[in-house]
Amino acid sequence: MHDSNAWVDPFGLDPLGTSGYSVYALYENGSSTPYYIGITKQDIDTRISQHIESGRYTGTHEILKNNVTIEQARGWEQAYMEYYQTKTGIIGEEISSTNKGNKINSFDKSRTDARGKAFYTEYEKAKAQLEGNKIKCH
Repeated sequence: MHDSNAWVDPFGLDPLGTSGYSVYALYENGSSTPYYIGITKQDIDTRISQHIESGRYTGTHEILKNNVTIEQARGWEQAYMEYYQTKTGIIGEEISSTNKGNKINSFDKSRTDARGKAFYTEYEKAKAQLEGNKIKCH
């Protein structure tokens, strides 16, 4: 059973520019690579409690971005998911200690509405920033 209260703006009612979102990562104990990236407007402890109840949270967490807008949160979430390759969850299977990666993208990159374009613009910025942090070999 999914808790729709834990979903972040599922109907797109928060206007663009709405701040107060956090982007966070879940890690196995001792790992420096996250297995899940999420966004929330809830208090992080509340959100982590929900992940504990679902079986997704088994280690530690880190807030990667704090008090960002909805479009920045969606952009960073997608960029981090791709950067850390966390989209490993299997859709249709319950969340568990072995099925705890991201299951869906943060947003559909092919959207052409203003909201989708705003998410994509922030995704491109975040992706460029993450790629700029990679060590480049010549």
